[in-house]
Amino acid sequence: MLTTTATELPRLMRCIGSRLMRASVPDNGDTDARDEGNAADWLAEQLFAGTPVQVGDKAPNGWAITDDMMDHVRLYLDALGTGGDMQVVTTFAGETWEVRGRADHIVYEVDGLSRLTVSDLKYGHRIVSPEENWTLLAHAIGECINKRIQPDHVVLRIIQPRPYHADGPVRSWEVPGGYAGLVERYHAIAARLSNPTNELVSGLDQCAKCHARYDCPAFDRSVWNALDVVMEGFHDAMPNHVLAIEYEQFEYAEQLIKTKREAVAELMTHRIKSGQVIAGYGLENRQGQRRWAKGLTGAVLSAATGVGLSLDAVVTPAEAERRGVDKDVVAALTERPMIGSKLKKVDPDAMVRRVFQNGGGTR
Repeated sequence: MLTTTATELPRLMRCIGSRLMRASVPDNGDTDARDEGNAADWLAEQLFAGTPVQVGDKAPNGWAITDDMMDHVRLYLDALGTGGDMQVVTTFAGETWEVRGRADHIVYEVDGLSRLTVSDLKYGHRIVSPEENWTLLAHAIGECINKRIQPDHVVLRIIQPRPYHADGPVRSWEVPGGYAGLVERYHAIAARLSNPTNELVSGLDQCAKCHARYDCPAFDRSVWNALDVVMEGFHDAMPNHVLAIEYEQFEYAEQLIKTKREAVAELMTHRIKSGQVIAGYGLENRQGQRRWAKGLTGAVLSAATGVGLSLDAVVTPAEAERRGVDKDVVAALTERPMIGSKLKKVDPDAMVRRVFQNGGGTR
């Protein structure tokens, strides 16, 4: 049985062989982006259900709800409207495969022609398109199978409140042909998962977050091809239409090389953490944004600083300083959590000198 998720499906539809590749580097432990996204999902569920949540409250994973997150989630809820359901199970399967899914929001409306709308909250900064989005298509397929419906129209929506996009934070795409078009895509998924091969196919969409990008031969070849493109001679006498194509090739090559560079950096970081030595490189600890030390309530902070710091919710450390709290006092009451390590080029000789200057040498 080949089991995957709606989230992983886009990669398998483009590169089915990736399922056979092992992850040579474990998770780097930096879960901030994931935790923040999960907190936004939780906040959306609570507000959609009418459960009151205030700025400063914490999601079950411990992430504090901020003013910005509240505004972003309200934009998401405004786009959804009042109907439909959240966190809808959309799992469906064939004889030898299964796609597990849970959609952020689904609404099925019948007013003359029926319409199925699948919406997904994306809280990250990496732009996501709803067009031919296999994750959203899987949710729509699962809903139709599980609820036994055949909508005339199928609309996929990405709601992404943080990064700028020319089309705005709410972007929609309607599946051509409605239910019939959805059935075509179901057959494409079934064919792909029923007869999986070991073929590896590179591309930015599937390689960017692939677990095997560190040592995938297809990805490596595409990067070297990209380097060849970058090093090609440039001729200023090119016709305009060729110039546009050349520019797009350079953009693609740049993104591909950046993705490979990030993968190599993660692999180097993992090896250094494992005790291996990579000449000229070390790790530098990364710190997150300031936050109040655990256990300090708004009342305690107001009493400790002599400044009102809890009107509707506890204000941020930066806002406390703007209200007149001494920076040294704020520093004593806050902490900056470690959020991982960053690869850094180092001078080995300088490191040795610092050790001896600090009394770390032998006598």
